[in-house]
Amino acid sequence: MTPTLTQARRKRLVAVAFEHPRASRMPEQPATSTQSALDIGTATDVGRVREANEDSFFAVRPAGGDGEALVAVADGMGGHNAGEVASALAVQALQQILDDSESTVAADTLLTRGLELGNRSIWDAAAEDIEKEGMGTTIVAALLDADGQAIVANVGDSRAYMFTGGTAKLLTVDHTWVNQQVRAGQMTHDEARLSPFRNLLTRSLGTAPRVEIDLFRGLRLEAGDALILVSDGVTGYLEEADFSTILHSASDAQEAAERLVEEAVQRGGADNATAVVVRRR
Repeated sequence: MTPTLTQARRKRLVAVAFEHPRASRMPEQPATSTQSALDIGTATDVGRVREANEDSFFAVRPAGGDGEALVAVADGMGGHNAGEVASALAVQALQQILDDSESTVAADTLLTRGLELGNRSIWDAAAEDIEKEGMGTTIVAALLDADGQAIVANVGDSRAYMFTGGTAKLLTVDHTWVNQQVRAGQMTHDEARLSPFRNLLTRSLGTAPRVEIDLFRGLRLEAGDALILVSDGVTGYLEEADFSTILHSASDAQEAAERLVEEAVQRGGADNATAVVVRRR
């Protein structure tokens, strides 16, 4: 069954979007007698090279008890701080769609509408300000319910990984020129990682009037499984084995998110690094 958000639960959701330069925690939720089935952790870091953090992340969860979660990571691009604007507009669009949608709207429709609205918002904002011309953002977003059913949407090279059975596996497909070459057999994975064109995107939000969105349906987290969303400031340094090791040893989702970001920064930190981890208890 495709997960949806009920109107009653939407009124109890808490949303957070960050562009902080150092690792950040989500605010503590009010103590309740019922533990949420979904444990959420978030972290971001400006890294060792960049002056500003152009990543934004978004997490929505019930104020208490079991319920759904909507999470996203966006990695902005563009001069004059426009990348920060683009990624923030992308996550704000998700919030707006969540607020405006009826309870009967299916998860894939909600995510698609959210990313399409983000695309239009960024495109229109760039058209109104010459200093923001050409700005855009990648985004990966997921909607999960208390039973562990999930759907993921992505545009660009921010990624989603599934951690299940003690192993992390890449779920999404990068929309980059080098990944096209890898998939066509023209470049190896190692060559793609070292290519000077590795950051050349073939899709992003806000750089064209319309956007094509990839959707990944039929996902389910069992107890102990996790969904991991990250910007390329993390995946530029960590492999699937690193994700597996960190998720296996972390005591909770917050520790996992922080360790993913910290490890990426320690290994180089040439880009902003952001992670959101949703783990089913």
